[in-house]
Amino acid sequence: MSDLRFSFGLVRAVLLANLLLPAGALAEDRLLFAVDVIRHGDRTPLSELPAAPHRWEQGLGQLTGRGMRQEYELGARMRTVYVDRYHLLPSSYTAGTLYARSTDIDRTLMSAECFLAGLYPPGTGPRVADSDQPGLPDALQPIPIHTVERNEDVLNPKIAPEEIEALKARTLFSSPEWKRESAGVEPKFAAWSKATGVTLTSLEQLIGLSDTLLIYGLYHIPPPQGLSDEDVRTIITAGRWAFAESFQPAEIGRLEGRGLLQDVADRLRQASAGKSRLKYVLFSAHDSTLLAAMSALGAPLTAAPPYASRLNFALFDDGHGGLRVEINYNDQPVTVPACGAAPCSLARFVESAAK
Repeated sequence: MSDLRFSFGLVRAVLLANLLLPAGALAEDRLLFAVDVIRHGDRTPLSELPAAPHRWEQGLGQLTGRGMRQEYELGARMRTVYVDRYHLLPSSYTAGTLYARSTDIDRTLMSAECFLAGLYPPGTGPRVADSDQPGLPDALQPIPIHTVERNEDVLNPKIAPEEIEALKARTLFSSPEWKRESAGVEPKFAAWSKATGVTLTSLEQLIGLSDTLLIYGLYHIPPPQGLSDEDVRTIITAGRWAFAESFQPAEIGRLEGRGLLQDVADRLRQASAGKSRLKYVLFSAHDSTLLAAMSALGAPLTAAPPYASRLNFALFDDGHGGLRVEINYNDQPVTVPACGAAPCSLARFVESAAK
């Protein structure tokens, strides 16, 4: 009986341990390196409605208090993974173990700051030498956040407008799905244009309008007069569909997302050599960044990423010489067609990212 109890206890311990791990990871697997690509948190609209302007204290396109909290909580949750569970990162920030980069835009820079404040919260910062006094009030831990020139930024690549428009015309606007959705909303463009003050001539133009109306709703701001509740729902649904659909074509995904995948693959390959102290990379970016990356992976999203979404690439050592890449989007495993149903070996992921 004691042997049975011991066996049951051992099985239970293994099961509980595996419940804490990402899909595909086993208890004995060792996390060698991780990359997180996050979307910024809740923000104000990018553009105003001319017929129903609203004064946003922070200004347009800015991170809100709600967005700050979303990113802080995401960072705190990742501390339990990278510091407490896998011991990938030290409990106190150590230069060289972490690299953070953001697009050069206020909301993504601030989101990175908030995420890192959750990853290394107040109390973890250094003390003044030969003193119990913290370097900063509440022992805050500042962490550098980097940016690069736009023409070098894989998080928000600079693409010639004529190139992307030609590609959309060939692969997106001519699709039966796009034509069908356009036909359903075009008869309402004149009325919606008059009510909002936004000139509408195509389905693609609903993307920005839907975003503004969605945020109006989140903050209980009345829509413009002349727009019914049904109109608002239709615009939001159509605009959000059009935004996600814009990244369905594989050609668009490769154009806008392949650079990021190649960057991630190169970092994982270098990490496998074990010659660097760097263990973790944070990229703070946009919904379009995640949509492009998922499309480039061959797993395009059918809906725009919510605020504070996370695309994770994790390099695992199985303890027997095998290196594989686990990919998760908002904690759900991503199947990469180039790798088949099984997780990617590092070699296969590097090869697929280069195509």
